[in-house]
Amino acid sequence: MPLAVLLALALAACASPGTRTIEVSMTDALRFEPGTIEVAPGETVLFEVTNDGQSVHEFLIGDEGEQAAFAEEMADDGMAHDTDAGVSVEPGATETFEYTFDAGEVDLLAGCHEPGHYDGGMVASITVIEGSGGERYRLALPMER
Repeated sequence: MPLAVLLALALAACASPGTRTIEVSMTDALRFEPGTIEVAPGETVLFEVTNDGQSVHEFLIGDEGEQAAFAEEMADDGMAHDTDAGVSVEPGATETFEYTFDAGEVDLLAGCHEPGHYDGGMVASITVIEGSGGERYRLALPMER
């Protein structure tokens, strides 16, 4: 059985029932892909984050205050963040984490806080939008700065 099939089966087994998997790639152009992701309040998403670049990248979800705290932690010790809201990914590697979008969360961001990356535009916007099915989150990747 090809390795990619085994990896996909292993990831599916790790996800909670009803959890949707969203693949995100990170590049040395300081961007996240895909362009847009929508999730519903209360939805749990398994993020499968792949670093297609040559340097370490992060995918950390939080509001502006949490993003500022991530930046401060990185400036203080330069170490990967210890949080359930994201991952640090080595070049060529893939990491996964689950995140549940609570109903009260609005104006979230996803960012990379490796030196110069966030300020260089490696940040995404997560906003609540009204939809025919009720409120939904919209994660726009990448965000122009």
